[in-house]
Amino acid sequence: MKKLFTFLILTYLLFTINSVASNQNISEGNSENEKVLKIGILLPLSGEFQLTGQSFLNAIQLALYDISNENIKIYPKDSKANALDAYKAGKEFEELGVEVVIGPIFYDSLEKLNEINNITFISFTNETQKIPKNVIAFGINIESQMAALKKYFKKIKISKTLLLSPNAKFVNQSESIAKKDILKFYRTYTYDTNPKKITGEIEKITNYRDRKKDLERRIKILEKSDLYKHEQELKQLEQMHTLGKVNFDSVVIIDFGERLKSVLTSFMFSDVPSDEVNFFTINQWFDETFFNESAMQNLHFPSIDFDNLNKFNKKYISTYKEKPNKVSILAYDALGLIYYCWINNNFQFESNQLYNKEGFKGLHGEFVISENFSKQKLNIYKITEKKFKKVY
Repeated sequence: MKKLFTFLILTYLLFTINSVASNQNISEGNSENEKVLKIGILLPLSGEFQLTGQSFLNAIQLALYDISNENIKIYPKDSKANALDAYKAGKEFEELGVEVVIGPIFYDSLEKLNEINNITFISFTNETQKIPKNVIAFGINIESQMAALKKYFKKIKISKTLLLSPNAKFVNQSESIAKKDILKFYRTYTYDTNPKKITGEIEKITNYRDRKKDLERRIKILEKSDLYKHEQELKQLEQMHTLGKVNFDSVVIIDFGERLKSVLTSFMFSDVPSDEVNFFTINQWFDETFFNESAMQNLHFPSIDFDNLNKFNKKYISTYKEKPNKVSILAYDALGLIYYCWINNNFQFESNQLYNKEGFKGLHGEFVISENFSKQKLNIYKITEKKFKKVY
């Protein structure tokens, strides 16, 4: 097995400093200590997404504190969550001699960054299509999530999987997944984003009305019989809503929040229980509001290392007296990744180090950067008894 590169701020669970790296810094002498790692920080620090940007900046400063190397200099600039201001900040980074930038957060801010020469941007977008050549998409992308589900599906031996997504912003992702053939689907559907229409559409997908009519017909037949075994069967059927099973064994729903809850509730109302069909969704960043929804029980999803996320949250809250944006753990890891590459290349940053085929490991988990985006090794979690249980 190839050696896995682990990028600093050891140990990950204890947030301690890499003693080897620290000793290396000391032994290199004053001449090496004079070398400075300049890191640009490009986040929305004003406007609608100011709180999000500030949380990411706090996470970066937390990583900076944990590394405890005075030769790392960060230069925060406001992207204002738009492409023009991100571009202007990029030009200013050029003048400062910055070679690597953490940010921006949003895909829309990337539009003009390919015009910035000699700078690598580590963005937190989870989009992977049409990424500028000098940008790495560091978010938890759909390709990594489907790859994790594929491995889990093989383990639990399911083969007839439906892919569902709303006929809105996620439909392009569904088409992309189908074309890349990461995970084979039995059938693919889109549904209306109007909650009032979702139930009717799920009823069609599950053949609910036909199964209900089958039950009614069978009950009428049994009611005419005097046989004891038919009486017993009738008692059982009177407790049921439909007769017969659906023709699929699993469902992947690409959606979030209240709409995801509506879809899963509609499956429950359509008499498709989660103990007979496996339900999956995409990374939900451990949304605890799902605990109060009966339809969410046994729901599976791929995500980052939950234990490490909790440890990160605990340290963040202890430091800043407020909860972080959960995605900001990626900002913490981004700074550690850059530091690892710099310190292991004679205190020089070169962007090609980010594409090491043997990969890296951060707080959020293991990953390899390829084709301008991060390919993460994600875990599979299940919601059960108001807890997130790791199942793979």
